[in-house]
Amino acid sequence: MELWNKAMIKPQGFWYAIYEKGMEGNVPTLRYTDQKQSYTVIDRATFLSLHKEIKLEVLVENDILLLNFISLIPVSPQKFPRVNYEGVKTFVQWLTDPGKGQKIVEKFGKDKYGSPLFFPNSKEWREAKGLKNEFI
Repeated sequence: MELWNKAMIKPQGFWYAIYEKGMEGNVPTLRYTDQKQSYTVIDRATFLSLHKEIKLEVLVENDILLLNFISLIPVSPQKFPRVNYEGVKTFVQWLTDPGKGQKIVEKFGKDKYGSPLFFPNSKEWREAKGLKNEFI
């Protein structure tokens, strides 16, 4: 709805349809969109995983409003004392490291789909690349 509001368009009328089974996930939604030869906003990974099965093309990408970040939120050891907080810290350090986890993120899916499914963007990765803001 935020995208519609920014475009100052009220999504209603004959041209606007909501896929009733959208809660089943992105793959069924994208297949339905392809079947109906319509438009949708969908994540890159879903599109790339289905691009050989569908006729849809990407019309817009790399817009700041379309970025979808995946975040790591360690559980608080104060609230949940039984959590393996040391293990969580180790995992977060590994995943955000530019030469370790972020390297895997950067290449993930590229061999199978010709393009990565995700993009690295940890604070550590941005600093290593000399990027000042939080966006690629």
